[in-house]
Amino acid sequence: MGRARATNVLLISFDTLRQDHLSCYGHPKPLSPNLDEIAAGGVLFEDAVVNCGWTLPQHITMITGTHPLKHGLIYLKRPRTLRKSIRTLAELFRDRGYLCFGFANANGYGGGWGYGFWRGMHHYTTVFPYNNMMELLPEAISWALSMAGSKPFFMYIHTNDTHEPFAASEPFGSKWGKEYINRYEGEVSYVDHYFGMVLKELEKRGLWEDTLVVATSDHGSEFLEHGFHEKKLNLYEEISRVPLIFRLPGVLPEGKRIVGLCETMDIAPTILEVCSIPVPEWMDGRSLLPRMLGDGSARPSEYVVAHTLHETIYLYEHFSIRDERYKLIRTVPLSKRPERLPGEIGRRFGRLASVAEFRDGAWWELYDLEEDPKETRNIVNSRPDVASRLERALYRYIETFGYTPSTVR
Repeated sequence: MGRARATNVLLISFDTLRQDHLSCYGHPKPLSPNLDEIAAGGVLFEDAVVNCGWTLPQHITMITGTHPLKHGLIYLKRPRTLRKSIRTLAELFRDRGYLCFGFANANGYGGGWGYGFWRGMHHYTTVFPYNNMMELLPEAISWALSMAGSKPFFMYIHTNDTHEPFAASEPFGSKWGKEYINRYEGEVSYVDHYFGMVLKELEKRGLWEDTLVVATSDHGSEFLEHGFHEKKLNLYEEISRVPLIFRLPGVLPEGKRIVGLCETMDIAPTILEVCSIPVPEWMDGRSLLPRMLGDGSARPSEYVVAHTLHETIYLYEHFSIRDERYKLIRTVPLSKRPERLPGEIGRRFGRLASVAEFRDGAWWELYDLEEDPKETRNIVNSRPDVASRLERALYRYIETFGYTPSTVR
């Protein structure tokens, strides 16, 4: 990139942060002034979507640039660690002389030691609590920056604060009211406030101009759009759309908003290319840097495929494939009578049976996101041409990873 100094990296994931609950993405309340400032000074992707609907696969995808179907950390029932042939961002940066730091919490799915999140890190910790981590983070970041000194650094941060139970420390916990949605808004303001303190630490140490800041989330949250609260048992828009913001002064444009699909697995190769580090061939994602710099030949993703598998408790497998306009969802319950599963889980499958079309061993839904952005009308029967096109593309994509999808038992 022609910079005199190496580019530092700060990658932060706010667990369960919906895109539409940041002011820079259109939320009417001023919930996120610091993230808004990052967006105003950098590049915001309006159509960033996930490759999975829950925490573990998404964060492994985030730090490896590989699809969940490749890295394979998609199970709850059969825990495993990341195989050595797939390297983490920290390993790649360490090879280049960076000091690498990781800050995670008691939610092991976003940073657990057994899964391999620590690989490549000079310092890694999961000591932070499940919630109310952010107020402790500025001091930890200050220490890490002191340790780094004049050396370039890579930092990975996973905070779980915007995940249920929505119990932010005051004054944020009750800042916007006491209802369920208000407590979530309080969490957004809470993480934004303390993230702002982290950014001030960079500025105080003269690192602001040389640090690539990447802010994103692993998935969104449900607020009764399809009848239920946050459980990540769908791939509707409230889960699929996430914020994605990049900022690096003097390299990336300021205040640029980019329309068109991109996906979680694009984050790692983008970070590498911005830092002038070769992108490994085994990464599935594509660097977004050409799109940020206005390269007219750089196109959005034609399709984005997401996959979610829960082999315990929830007992289902989900796939979705979307293009710029349509989304096709394939759902397979892993029990014979899923509507009889306890509580909300069974009720969700009861609802699915009322809106989806069953064929070929799966439930199918198709939505026109242009005409029906809230995904209220399943058009899988009225638009068989679109459904067939997306289904063929989905199975072709799955086959490239040698994966066999589940069917109704």
